[in-house]
Amino acid sequence: MSNKSRTIVLGLSTRIAAGLVRGVLPVLPLVAVSAASTMLVACADENDPKTWVKRLDDPAQRSPAVRRLAQFFEDTMTKTNKNREAPEVTELLNVIVEPMTKVYTAGNLDDKTRRELIKSLADMRDSRAAPAMAKAFNDYEPGKNEEDVKFASQWTSGVASQGKLTDQALIDSLWTCFAKFQPSQSKSKSYNLVADLHDAVLDVKHPSYGPKATEKLAAAVDANSPESAMDQIQFWQKTAVQVIKELKYAQAVKPLVKVLLTPTKAELRPTVNAALMVIPVEAEKTLLGALQGTDPELAKLANDVPDKLGPAILADAISWISRPGSRAPLLAALEKADNDTNRTVIAQSLTRFPPDNGIRDAFMGAYRKLSSTSKLKTPDEPFARPVLVQVSSAFYDPTLTDWVLREVSGSKGDEGASMQAKGLEAALKLMDKGRGRAVGEMVTKYWTKEEKELFNGALNITEKCGNDAKCYAAVFDEPVASTPTGRMKAIKAARMAATYGREDTKKALLQKIDKIKDGQSRLALAEAIDYLSPKGDTAAAEALDKVVAGDIASGNKDLIAGDDAVVKVANRLRARALP
Repeated sequence: MSNKSRTIVLGLSTRIAAGLVRGVLPVLPLVAVSAASTMLVACADENDPKTWVKRLDDPAQRSPAVRRLAQFFEDTMTKTNKNREAPEVTELLNVIVEPMTKVYTAGNLDDKTRRELIKSLADMRDSRAAPAMAKAFNDYEPGKNEEDVKFASQWTSGVASQGKLTDQALIDSLWTCFAKFQPSQSKSKSYNLVADLHDAVLDVKHPSYGPKATEKLAAAVDANSPESAMDQIQFWQKTAVQVIKELKYAQAVKPLVKVLLTPTKAELRPTVNAALMVIPVEAEKTLLGALQGTDPELAKLANDVPDKLGPAILADAISWISRPGSRAPLLAALEKADNDTNRTVIAQSLTRFPPDNGIRDAFMGAYRKLSSTSKLKTPDEPFARPVLVQVSSAFYDPTLTDWVLREVSGSKGDEGASMQAKGLEAALKLMDKGRGRAVGEMVTKYWTKEEKELFNGALNITEKCGNDAKCYAAVFDEPVASTPTGRMKAIKAARMAATYGREDTKKALLQKIDKIKDGQSRLALAEAIDYLSPKGDTAAAEALDKVVAGDIASGNKDLIAGDDAVVKVANRLRARALP
């Protein structure tokens, strides 16, 4: 303290003491009081978070206090190598989170301070900040506090991942915000805002969301409105379907099937199919009710689908589940198919079931009813016969190679190019050692030099291993080469391991799938495991679940994106194993 300050204080003390002796408190000069106040503030410990917490109550000092407390947190996280469980971090949060939360929930903040405050609280990922996050969600208005919603969503996902999200008011407020948020009306046009809010709802997936998500599915979609498609299809209803999937909410099965059969919601069909797969018993019953007409309401919706494509849509959904009880109804539906699209799609759907002679005969019978000009009534209008030739590889029968090559050779005109591409792909997957030369001749005739390298990758491993399943499985003891040839070698090895393998082969492939990081190679392994599990396999499904969980934990976006097929196979194996 300077001599001048010390003189002021001593003078004040003397005058106050004198006044107390006389029983009168002297009137102090305003300048002296101001000087004393300045001196006292200057003596505060600027490096103590408690000092800045106190300043949160002063509107004049609130903004710098918010920034300084945020800096305390960032510095502490840096010192502890971002370990949120470190004692230093815990001690700091015990001091600052609740006062900062109180300031946010009290309101009356300028926009800049409010955003800085909610961002800081979101970064702290402390469950005690729930009231502030709930306020951000409840106060949502387009263009006013969208940044707050983004940060609150990030906090929600973070706390939910810690298993510490228990505040029901926060859980309710999140859904309230989601239910009124319209991406088409967002002023910020921020992809991160939409993605973070979507992710938060899925990360919370509270049981109370099941009925609310189901209710969302009933909303109509205006096919002529881009805004309606953005809000209803891409955001509200897609997220709602995903929530239902996460919750395995069986009461939503019939509304999900209604979505499948609603033409303006066609974009949602893959997402709906994925949800139905995790509710297999209820889904199978409801889908068959629509296909066979035992549910009049759903049967009418199926009949009203343009171009009479209701059976194709339902068969596709049923086949992803592929429980044994659906086999006969699909064979009957194929027999009754009255147009080429239904005929092709239902035949294709049968290849997702464990193959047998009945399915194979029905498949071939459907193929023979198609002409070289048959096309599917889908947006890209592919030729029908090449589609079925391509999926014939799902039978894992090398003898089909001869049939495939005949179809490729005999296809002419506009259909020819499609047959060459799709048919030779199937031939590479199906061929055994004895048929490699014939496939090679066709490849030489129709494929480019680069495409021929794919054939060489498949041929080399086929000639090496012949019909030895263990030899094919051993390919995955080494990393898959990140080249088209190396990838095709792995794909071929997986398919031939399944072709010649048994139960021990499946176990070997299950042990290796986590080591394979290439998406296409992993897909081939998952399909091989599926083929080797005709009656389902809960243990195998759980093993695949662990692979996916590990990928999610790793944060590897490429792996996560490629795991969709692994998830589908796991769900199908689980569904088949159910009584």
